[in-house]
Amino acid sequence: MSNTIAVYSLWRDSEPHIDRTLKQFEDLESLDYEFEYYFYENDSEDNTASILIDWTSSREGNLLTERINTKKFGRTTDMERMKTMCDLRNRCRNLVLGSQSKYTVLIDSDIIFNKENLLKHIETIEGLDDAAMVTPNIRQNIPDFVYGLTEDSYYDVYPLFDRFGSQGLYWTDCPLQNGIDRMNWSLGKPIKCNSAFGGFSLIKTDILKKVKWSTDGACDHVNFCKEVNEFGSIYIDPLNKVFANIDLSKYNLKDFEHRAKMQLNGQV
Repeated sequence: MSNTIAVYSLWRDSEPHIDRTLKQFEDLESLDYEFEYYFYENDSEDNTASILIDWTSSREGNLLTERINTKKFGRTTDMERMKTMCDLRNRCRNLVLGSQSKYTVLIDSDIIFNKENLLKHIETIEGLDDAAMVTPNIRQNIPDFVYGLTEDSYYDVYPLFDRFGSQGLYWTDCPLQNGIDRMNWSLGKPIKCNSAFGGFSLIKTDILKKVKWSTDGACDHVNFCKEVNEFGSIYIDPLNKVFANIDLSKYNLKDFEHRAKMQLNGQV
């Protein structure tokens, strides 16, 4: 089924954005591909589970909802959270094992995207002979505090490590530090990296079936990407922009600005 694409996503208490996200999936269905949806939901206190049960009832794929009493962590790099996320991601990955799809979209359920983002991913992965997974330029509504170049910045830095092993820069337009990578970013060329996610990645399904999420204290995606690299390369595409809408009321932007400048001197 070379024209089939699997969609993989985790859900929990997703009611604030679930209608928007499901509408985005419905828009994908206008493309010349067949779609299968592999959703994993756990421990929601709102109507997420019932909404997903209704929506997936007329679609191919698999939905698993469970009450496993996991802690709700929020945005933190706590080791317990990393282990929990690996477990949840692998539960969802297991749902995909029976899929005969060519590609799988790995998507965070609150990401803002459109069908052109998927088409661009397909174009990129099929245009690079060694590509196993392609990731987007995910933007957040926080300015570039490092160089002052843009009113938004790259969001998903925690799992981002370049091909030399350096982690990306926070709160800046281009998170990569290597000069050649930065030049290719400005030219809009896909850039090879050791690890990246970006909330809306496209991976070859046969490779997804061979790898798992695990953690030794790092971000849950880092060891996953290490395993993916055994089968091909991971790229970030600076021209393929998706969006994460951050609730700025929860953060101190002055603190972000201060820390953004300090990281250039290796102080954070």
